[in-house]
Amino acid sequence: MRFWWATQNKNYDDAIAEGTLWTCPRPNGRKLDNARSFIKELSAGDVVFHHAHSYLRAVSVVTDEWRNVQRPPAYSPARTGELDEGWLVKVRPVATDLQMHYTDAAKIIECGRKDAPFHRGARPAERFLSSLIQDEGLHLLDELGVAVLETDGAFLGRPDNWWSGQHTDSVAMTTLRTEQADLRRHLLNGKTAAACSMCGKSYPSRLLIAGHIKPRHRCTEEERKDFKACAMLICSIGCDTLFEWGYIQVDQTGRIRAGKDPETLAVKEAVSVLTSKHCLAFNAHTAASFWDHSGQLERVEAQP
Repeated sequence: MRFWWATQNKNYDDAIAEGTLWTCPRPNGRKLDNARSFIKELSAGDVVFHHAHSYLRAVSVVTDEWRNVQRPPAYSPARTGELDEGWLVKVRPVATDLQMHYTDAAKIIECGRKDAPFHRGARPAERFLSSLIQDEGLHLLDELGVAVLETDGAFLGRPDNWWSGQHTDSVAMTTLRTEQADLRRHLLNGKTAAACSMCGKSYPSRLLIAGHIKPRHRCTEEERKDFKACAMLICSIGCDTLFEWGYIQVDQTGRIRAGKDPETLAVKEAVSVLTSKHCLAFNAHTAASFWDHSGQLERVEAQP
């Protein structure tokens, strides 16, 4: 699941009512920029933050990936040299009538980063589509009081990251707290940088994820609430994905071992860098969760 920012100053009301994102090639055959080409990277389950007229107005989830569609009525007439053939993505709004000023959003998002929605100094980039990193997306959801249910298909890791209410499985579309955000705050404990539990390298907090050790959907209610035993800080630039998909595991001594067979040389090399390292999150509290993670991998690998 990825997070995106859509700027829709001209047609927000109509587009959100239709549940659409649409764009087309640039006029006169000019090279396609990321602000438009990103529409082909949006996948089902991705989260989109909708910005219009200085405010973050809505949050939606992608339901249908791009397809070729003629310019919809909600989108203004073509500019000079611009064609009406373009690409459309369908979204399902999960929260509307939001009112977060862009200056508040800019405090959460790294300004000036390539393809970010803000230039340095928190000046809006006015791109149709911008990309957000996962930590920024999670932080925005938390600040807005919005929760969405993720079902990313991974057999390990985090099949649903957010919760609301008294029980972690009673998921609402809007909520004032998220399990993931609370868990991450607990693990960071006020630090702005920390070490990844797998590779051991230090990263700023925006690049660290609160990753469940035992697959979350296999945890009991009490296990999910036992923060010291159920999760670890893990970097989002490689280790999180390798662990989530079972390419690495942690043995009974706390050493990182290879998991499922890598399909490509690049994955094999990434795994080899980590094997034999000591997992920083391994201790008496987390040992059982790591054991369950390894056992789940063995069961999946044994399936015909």
